[in-house]
Order: sequence, then structure tokens, then C-alpha cells
Amino acid sequence: MRVVRFLFALMALVVLGLGALVVFLPGEKIAAIASEQVKSKTGRALKFEGDVGISWFPTIGVSTGKVTLSNAPWSTNGPMFSAASATIGVDVMSALSGDIRIKKIELIGPDILLEQTAGGEANWSLLTSSTDKAPVAAPQSDASAVGGFALESMVIKNARLRFWAAGQTPVEISNLDAELSWADRTLPAKLDLKAQPANAPVNISATITHMDAFLAGNISDLTADITAAKGLVTFDGRAGIAPEAAGKIAVDLPNADAFLNALGMPGGIPGPLSIAGDVTLTRDLQLSLRQGAISAFGNVISAQADVNLNGAKPVVNAQIATQTLDLKPLISGSASGPGGASSPAPAGKAPSTGWSKTPIDASALGLIDGTISFASEKIDMGDIAVGRTRATIAIDNARAVATLRELQAYDGLVTGIFVANNRNGLSVRADLDVNQISLQPFLTATADIKNFTGKANLKTSVLGSGNSVFAIMNSLDGEGSVSVGRGTIEGIDLDELLRGDVTGGTTVFDKLTATWTTLNGVLRNDDLRMELPRLAATGAGTIGLGLRTIDYVVSPQIRGDDAPLLVVPVKIEGSWDNPSIAPELDKVIKQNFAKEKEELEQKAKEAAAKELGVTIEEGQSAEDALKKKLEDEATKGLLKLLGGD
Repeated sequence: MRVVRFLFALMALVVLGLGALVVFLPGEKIAAIASEQVKSKTGRALKFEGDVGISWFPTIGVSTGKVTLSNAPWSTNGPMFSAASATIGVDVMSALSGDIRIKKIELIGPDILLEQTAGGEANWSLLTSSTDKAPVAAPQSDASAVGGFALESMVIKNARLRFWAAGQTPVEISNLDAELSWADRTLPAKLDLKAQPANAPVNISATITHMDAFLAGNISDLTADITAAKGLVTFDGRAGIAPEAAGKIAVDLPNADAFLNALGMPGGIPGPLSIAGDVTLTRDLQLSLRQGAISAFGNVISAQADVNLNGAKPVVNAQIATQTLDLKPLISGSASGPGGASSPAPAGKAPSTGWSKTPIDASALGLIDGTISFASEKIDMGDIAVGRTRATIAIDNARAVATLRELQAYDGLVTGIFVANNRNGLSVRADLDVNQISLQPFLTATADIKNFTGKANLKTSVLGSGNSVFAIMNSLDGEGSVSVGRGTIEGIDLDELLRGDVTGGTTVFDKLTATWTTLNGVLRNDDLRMELPRLAATGAGTIGLGLRTIDYVVSPQIRGDDAPLLVVPVKIEGSWDNPSIAPELDKVIKQNFAKEKEELEQKAKEAAAKELGVTIEEGQSAEDALKKKLEDEATKGLLKLLGGD
């Protein structure tokens, strides 16, 4: 019993002693110890303003007014950290021995400023002597890594986080909550962040295996999850505070646009998106992706990429390849998914009411710079089908130049360049060389014109601008030429037309050539030439590319030795959807029967002169003889009326 009483008495004495130590140890002393420890470990000044008092529950420690942590010596933008108030719970016995074992820190309304110079120096490198230090393997947990400093729990509420990097657009996130749990320095630390940078909450959960090494500027095994808008991004690898990282990434986004919008980024990727691969981020912000697999719009794409993040915008060098690329969801502006899919409009052509006036959002052209090479065996754009494609896209300051090294389409080959420029409003340019393309399927898909068959060679250079397809088509300027071998024109038989049959049929030609110019969306051609087995045909007129109209005359002619024996102009006019095709009979008469008409008129006049007893002198026309006869008779009548002879 004496032993038991002695133990109880000893325990009571210890409890009373500890209580006395806490009561008589001023809060300012605890704050001063914390400030000294932070100063010795980071070189930064930790200041407590206002009253510093003892807190008893739920943790023994101090409660403070405003708290500030000074910035890096090179910064002139004020403190790196400030908070309206703080509660710091400490292990009293550790504090008395000179170490600070913080049980809990709770910060209310902190303002955190993260800065980085053009040379890559960061103000958050608190425990490292140089940001250029090479990464090292994560060490085993060692208390000496950060001296006598330990932190079991930290809670941040309603924080504002600002990121300023030289040459980059400032980033600010408000209403940020964070909680760090690190109960034992030999165990992993857990970090949870909650924020809403845009229109939906974003949660980040990370586990840092070697927190001591992480705080000392080395790397540690780390896993992290980012969740937003029902999307999930996971990382499993190693990372450091520099920042630097290497590991496997997996992205699973049921709604990619919603996820990107939640992060405050522009969308432009309708529907689900998944990405998997190996990523590496170096201290100088060079990001690489290897063995990348991307799934979007039902496509599976392999990718390798190197991205420089140390600038105003990412600079990307990437190689992308796929067997089949389905672009219908992008063209229609919607993607299929749960609940059904919208029915996309036929790609490449507008409805009968005209080209679309829906504004085109080309802001994605300004998101990155760099060069992207692309390879595919098939591209599906709805009505437009493209085969084997090899292309390179170079993007610089919102201007993209796509160089087509090979594009197989409609049995032909297309090469050239296509430019989209959104620096000062959207403009597009195409300089293309098309060889042996099949006219009927090509014109059907792109312009809903089904009347022509044959293999064509085409060269064109065209420029347009505007914020919609309608505006661009009505602004087109350029020039081009076309030559077609043997082909047909459905709906009109020029041979039969010359024989009086206007009921339709098919014209078969051996060769067709033409050149044109385009101004303000109106294409003009004056030198169309068709060679037919027994005929020839010329053509001239205009085609309204913007208004989708045609006003054109084709003139078939029977060949003669020196000149056409017979010409029958055929007028094609109206809309592309329902043009009228008819011969111009008045021109047929004027052009082909002018001589016969003149001879008939002369014969009629001679007959009238004979009937009236008019003598036609040598070298005098019947018309002149009749005129003289009438004048003479009128003179005689007038003299009689006046009483003359």
C-alpha cells in the first residue's frame, strides 16, 4: 500500500508541477521560442502581433493576434505569409528542453504569397541553401533533418494563395482550406487541401512518406489525388518541394470541360477524357510524358511530349499517333455520353439555309506554343473521310500553321499548308495542292454538289477572316486552277441539247480546265474549257461561295473547221441546293441565225418593192428604194394639198 500511495503522490506532484510550469511560463516566452526556432531553421522572421496568451483547450499552447513570416530577401512584395490569428499547441516538456514539438497550428484567414524569379529562385525554399541543388534519394527518417522541429497537425482556414512567377500571369486562389497531419516523424505525413478557384470545389489529398526529407528540400515518395467535377487525377511516384516529381499519372475525367473549368482553365474538350503515362518534372519546370495513352471521343491516342513550363505559357513539343481519329464530336460541338448524344449536323457543309453563323471560339490557339507532329491512318469527320495523314502543327502566339506532308482523301493526295491565326481576330488561309482527287464524292461531302465525276488536279490559295463559318466564307479572297481528265456532268446532255432535247441526261467530256479568282466570297471564272468527243464547251460566270449561289453560262458548240457551226448557251443559276438549268434560246437565235435573218429580211423588202412598182437601181438596197418611193409620193400629195401641180 505504501508503494501505491507513493506512486499516486508522485503522479500528483508531476501533474501539479506541469500545471505550474504552464501557468508561470508566459505566452510571449513560448512565442519567442517558436520565433527563434523558425529564424534558426529558415532565416525568416516570424512575428506575433497583439496579445499572446495561453490556450488551454483543446491543446495547451498560445493564441495570438496577427502573425507574419517574412519573405525572401530578394522580394519587395511584403511578407510571404500573414494570418489574422493563430493558435499554436506545443509539447511543453520539449519546449523546456529547447526543441519545439508543435501539437497543432491553426491559422485563420492566412494570406500566402509564393514567388519565383526569372532565374527560378523560389521564396518557398525555406530549408534549402540552393534551388540548384541536385535531387537526392529520399533518406530514412532522421530527426536531424530539421533539428528539433516537429509538427503533428496544422489547420488552415479561409486562406488566400497567390502565385507570382516572373513573366507569367499571376494566379490567385481564395477560400482555401488545408490540413496537415504528421503525428510521428517516423511515419508518413498526410495533406488535404480544399479550394474553389472557379465554379466547383477542388480537393487534393497527398501522402508524403518522408516528410523530413521533403521539408529539407530533398525528394520523398509521394502519392496524390485531385478530385473535381466527378473527375480524378492520381499520381504515384516521388516528389520534392522544389518543385520536382517523377512517377505515374492517371487521369479519369467523365466530363473534361467541367474538370478544367473547376480549375479555372478553359475547356474545349467535350465529353470524357482519360490519360495514363510516366511523367517527370524537373526543378527548372521541364515536364515530360512518356508512354502516354490518351482516350477521348472514343479515340485511343499514343503520345510522347516535352513541355517547358518556365514561361508565360507552356511550350510543347509532342508526337501524337493514332490508328483512327474520330472528330465528329468536335465538329458537331457535342460528345456522346450517358443519357444520349445529340445528333451532329453533317460535317463539312451547312444546311440549306446557309453557312453557320455560330461564333467560333478559337481561344485554344493561344494556350500553348510549340510543335506537334501527327500521324493517323484514318480521320472521320462525318461526311468527310480522310485516309493516311502525316502533318506537323507549329503554334506561335495564337497562330497555328499545319503543314500537310501527306493527306490521302477521295483517291487523291493533298499537300500544302493551312493557317489559323487568332492574334487579332480569327483568319484562315489555305495553300493546297490536290492531285487526282475524285470529284463526285469530294464535292458531295464538301459542297453538296453531286453532278460532277472525274479525277481532278487542283491548286488553290485562299484567305478568309471572321468569327463564324458564314463570315469566313463571305470574306474569301484568292485564286486557283483545276484540270480534270475524262469525266461526266449529270443532269444535262450537251450533245442532245444541240439537237433540241432539254430533258436532261449526262454529258461526257474528255478534258476540263479552268482558272479562277475569288473576291469577298465570290468566285469568278471566265475560261472554262471542256473537250467533248463531238463538241466543245466554254463557260464563264460566278459562284457565290458565301451565299451559296451560282450564276454561270456553259456554251456547248458543234465544232467547225474555222469557227463553231452552232453554239447553244446554257444558263445555270439559283441556289446550290436547287439551281435551274436552261438553254438561252434568244442568244441561240442571235448568235447562230443572224445571217439567215438578214437574208430573209432583204428578200421580203424586194418583194414589197416589186409589188409597189419600185425600181431598184444598181447598188441600191430594196429598203432604200422603198424609202425614196414613199418620200416622192408624200411630196406629191403635199403639193396637191397646197394647190400646186
